[in-house]
Amino acid sequence: MKKTIAILTAGFIALSASVAMAATMSALTSSESQLAKAAETPYPIKMVSEPSKSYKVEGSKVIILRAGDYYLNMAAQVGGTTTGEIYLWMRVNGKDVADSNSIQTIPVKGFTAVLVSQSGMSLKKGDVVEFVYAASVPGLGVIAVTPKGMPAVPSVIFSVLEM
Repeated sequence: MKKTIAILTAGFIALSASVAMAATMSALTSSESQLAKAAETPYPIKMVSEPSKSYKVEGSKVIILRAGDYYLNMAAQVGGTTTGEIYLWMRVNGKDVADSNSIQTIPVKGFTAVLVSQSGMSLKKGDVVEFVYAASVPGLGVIAVTPKGMPAVPSVIFSVLEM
């Protein structure tokens, strides 16, 4: 019995490793600050990326090239020139994804925080994924910073993991 359990465990570990190696992961970023010009108005977040077999990027649109199961994670540094709330959520094919919104209060001018929205879902070839932000007042949004002597802080990091 112990030998059977050991063989099954070894097989499970090997299978898990092969599935993990088959997964494709990449990250998209933006090095520009994107601030809301109007209150309560959705703004798609523009990003750039390296070429991928799983998707292509056109401005704010991530176009899926290979059907499959995906884990999508957007981490946005938010803040701005005023106080208020900022929201971050996901859209697929132009429709808001239920329960994907998150909110951050900006209590003082110059305050920044990292706001996250994430989801796992099955996507088809041709599906379009976007992350969108809105603010309660103009002047809030996603903030990029280049600190002296340190790596740049992108306004967003969007991680894509194809399972």
